[in-house]
Amino acid sequence: MMSGLPGSGKSTLSKLLAERTDAELLRIDVFEQDLRNRHGADFDVGTCGYQQGYRLAAHHLREGRNVIADAVNAVELARQGWRDAAAASGSEIVEIEILCSDIEEVRTRLQTRDTGIPGLAPVPLESVITWQWEPSPAQPVRIDTAGQDITDCADELLKRSGLSC
Repeated sequence: MMSGLPGSGKSTLSKLLAERTDAELLRIDVFEQDLRNRHGADFDVGTCGYQQGYRLAAHHLREGRNVIADAVNAVELARQGWRDAAAASGSEIVEIEILCSDIEEVRTRLQTRDTGIPGLAPVPLESVITWQWEPSPAQPVRIDTAGQDITDCADELLKRSGLSC
Protein backbone atom coordinates (compact mmCIF):
# COMPACT_ATOMS: atom_id res chain seq x y z
CA MET A 1 0.00 0.00 0.00
CA MET A 2 1.50 3.28 -1.16
CA SER A 3 0.30 6.41 0.61
CA GLY A 4 1.22 10.03 0.05
CA LEU A 5 -0.01 13.40 -1.03
CA PRO A 6 -0.12 14.50 -4.67
CA GLY A 7 3.32 15.57 -5.86
CA SER A 8 5.16 13.34 -3.40
CA GLY A 9 6.34 10.91 -6.10
CA LYS A 10 3.97 8.15 -4.97
CA SER A 11 2.55 7.27 -8.40
CA THR A 12 5.93 7.31 -10.10
CA LEU A 13 7.36 5.04 -7.41
CA SER A 14 4.27 2.81 -7.50
CA LYS A 15 4.72 2.29 -11.23
CA LEU A 16 8.43 1.49 -10.82
CA LEU A 17 7.78 -0.93 -7.96
CA ALA A 18 5.00 -2.67 -9.89
CA GLU A 19 7.32 -3.11 -12.87
CA ARG A 20 10.19 -4.39 -10.75
CA THR A 21 8.07 -6.80 -8.72
CA ASP A 22 5.66 -7.87 -11.48
CA ALA A 23 2.76 -6.69 -9.31
CA GLU A 24 -0.65 -5.44 -10.39
CA LEU A 25 -0.76 -1.64 -10.15
CA LEU A 26 -4.04 -0.25 -8.84
CA ARG A 27 -4.25 3.55 -9.11
CA ILE A 28 -7.22 5.09 -7.34
CA ASP A 29 -6.94 8.13 -9.62
CA VAL A 30 -7.80 5.86 -12.57
CA PHE A 31 -10.90 4.47 -10.85
CA GLU A 32 -12.07 7.90 -9.72
CA GLN A 33 -11.54 9.53 -13.12
CA ASP A 34 -13.37 6.67 -14.80
CA LEU A 35 -16.35 7.39 -12.53
CA ARG A 36 -16.21 11.10 -13.45
CA ASN A 37 -15.97 10.23 -17.15
CA ARG A 38 -19.09 8.06 -16.87
CA HIS A 39 -21.17 10.28 -14.58
CA GLY A 40 -19.94 13.81 -15.30
CA ALA A 41 -17.08 16.00 -14.13
CA ASP A 42 -19.00 17.14 -11.05
CA PHE A 43 -19.79 13.60 -9.89
CA ASP A 44 -18.82 13.16 -6.22
CA VAL A 45 -16.80 9.96 -6.26
CA GLY A 46 -16.71 9.78 -2.46
CA THR A 47 -15.20 6.44 -1.51
CA CYS A 48 -16.36 4.61 -4.67
CA GLY A 49 -12.87 4.55 -6.23
CA TYR A 50 -11.34 3.18 -3.04
CA GLN A 51 -14.08 0.54 -2.72
CA GLN A 52 -13.41 -0.57 -6.28
CA GLY A 53 -9.68 -0.73 -5.50
CA TYR A 54 -10.20 -2.82 -2.37
CA ARG A 55 -12.35 -5.34 -4.28
CA LEU A 56 -9.87 -5.58 -7.14
CA ALA A 57 -6.91 -5.89 -4.75
CA ALA A 58 -8.60 -8.73 -2.86
CA HIS A 59 -9.36 -10.47 -6.17
CA HIS A 60 -5.76 -10.25 -7.41
CA LEU A 61 -4.39 -11.31 -4.03
CA ARG A 62 -6.69 -14.36 -3.91
CA GLU A 63 -5.38 -15.25 -7.39
CA GLY A 64 -1.84 -15.22 -5.99
CA ARG A 65 -0.80 -11.91 -7.56
CA ASN A 66 1.00 -9.12 -5.75
CA VAL A 67 -0.62 -5.69 -5.76
CA ILE A 68 0.71 -2.15 -5.53
CA ALA A 69 -2.13 0.08 -4.31
CA ASP A 70 -1.45 3.71 -5.26
CA ALA A 71 -3.72 6.10 -3.37
CA VAL A 72 -3.44 9.17 -1.17
CA ASN A 73 -4.72 7.15 1.82
CA ALA A 74 -4.69 10.26 4.00
CA VAL A 75 -7.08 8.82 6.56
CA GLU A 76 -6.84 5.67 8.63
CA LEU A 77 -10.17 4.37 7.30
CA ALA A 78 -8.74 4.36 3.75
CA ARG A 79 -5.60 2.53 4.85
CA GLN A 80 -7.67 0.02 6.83
CA GLY A 81 -9.53 -0.91 3.65
CA TRP A 82 -6.27 -2.12 2.06
CA ARG A 83 -5.37 -4.01 5.24
CA ASP A 84 -8.78 -5.69 5.20
CA ALA A 85 -8.38 -6.64 1.52
CA ALA A 86 -5.02 -8.25 2.30
CA ALA A 87 -6.34 -10.04 5.38
CA ALA A 88 -9.40 -11.36 3.51
CA SER A 89 -7.10 -13.03 1.01
CA GLY A 90 -4.59 -14.27 3.58
CA SER A 91 -1.93 -11.91 2.24
CA GLU A 92 0.65 -9.79 3.97
CA ILE A 93 0.63 -6.03 3.51
CA VAL A 94 3.59 -3.68 3.30
CA GLU A 95 2.67 -0.10 4.14
CA ILE A 96 4.75 2.60 2.49
CA GLU A 97 4.37 6.33 3.00
CA ILE A 98 5.88 8.71 0.46
CA LEU A 99 6.52 12.37 1.18
CA CYS A 100 8.38 15.24 -0.39
CA SER A 101 9.57 17.71 2.23
CA ASP A 102 10.57 20.37 -0.35
CA ILE A 103 7.44 22.42 -1.11
CA GLU A 104 9.04 24.04 -4.18
CA GLU A 105 9.79 20.59 -5.58
CA VAL A 106 6.16 19.61 -4.94
CA ARG A 107 5.02 22.78 -6.74
CA THR A 108 7.18 21.95 -9.76
CA ARG A 109 6.00 18.35 -9.84
CA LEU A 110 2.35 19.39 -9.70
CA GLN A 111 2.83 21.94 -12.49
CA THR A 112 4.78 19.68 -14.83
CA ARG A 113 3.48 16.17 -14.24
CA ASP A 114 1.70 14.06 -16.80
CA THR A 115 -0.55 11.69 -14.88
CA GLY A 116 -1.24 9.55 -17.92
CA ILE A 117 -4.94 9.73 -17.02
CA PRO A 118 -6.96 11.65 -19.62
CA GLY A 119 -9.25 14.23 -18.06
CA LEU A 120 -7.69 14.13 -14.58
CA ALA A 121 -7.71 17.69 -13.25
CA PRO A 122 -4.43 19.06 -11.91
CA VAL A 123 -4.11 19.29 -8.13
CA PRO A 124 -3.36 22.82 -6.93
CA LEU A 125 -0.52 23.24 -4.45
CA GLU A 126 -2.92 24.93 -2.01
CA SER A 127 -4.92 21.69 -1.79
CA VAL A 128 -1.80 19.70 -0.98
CA ILE A 129 -0.71 22.19 1.68
CA THR A 130 -4.09 22.11 3.44
CA TRP A 131 -4.79 18.37 3.03
CA GLN A 132 -5.63 16.78 6.38
CA TRP A 133 -3.34 13.83 7.08
CA GLU A 134 -4.01 11.28 9.82
CA PRO A 135 -0.83 9.64 11.10
CA SER A 136 -0.72 5.87 10.68
CA PRO A 137 -0.36 3.75 13.81
CA ALA A 138 1.07 0.98 11.62
CA GLN A 139 4.58 2.46 11.42
CA PRO A 140 4.86 2.37 7.60
CA VAL A 141 8.14 2.42 5.72
CA ARG A 142 8.62 6.14 5.02
CA ILE A 143 10.72 7.77 2.35
CA ASP A 144 11.27 11.43 1.53
CA THR A 145 11.73 11.90 -2.22
CA ALA A 146 12.91 15.53 -1.99
CA GLY A 147 16.06 15.97 -4.07
CA GLN A 148 16.31 12.22 -4.67
CA ASP A 149 16.62 10.29 -7.90
CA ILE A 150 13.42 8.27 -8.33
CA THR A 151 15.25 5.04 -9.19
CA ASP A 152 17.36 5.41 -6.03
CA CYS A 153 14.12 5.86 -4.06
CA ALA A 154 12.71 2.70 -5.64
CA ASP A 155 15.89 0.77 -4.80
CA GLU A 156 15.70 1.99 -1.19
CA LEU A 157 12.02 1.05 -0.91
CA LEU A 158 12.67 -2.43 -2.25
CA LYS A 159 15.42 -2.92 0.28
CA ARG A 160 13.63 -1.39 3.29
CA SER A 161 10.22 -2.92 2.63
CA GLY A 162 11.29 -6.49 2.02
CA LEU A 163 9.64 -6.51 -1.41
CA SER A 164 11.57 -8.52 -3.96
CA CYS A 165 12.14 -8.31 -7.68
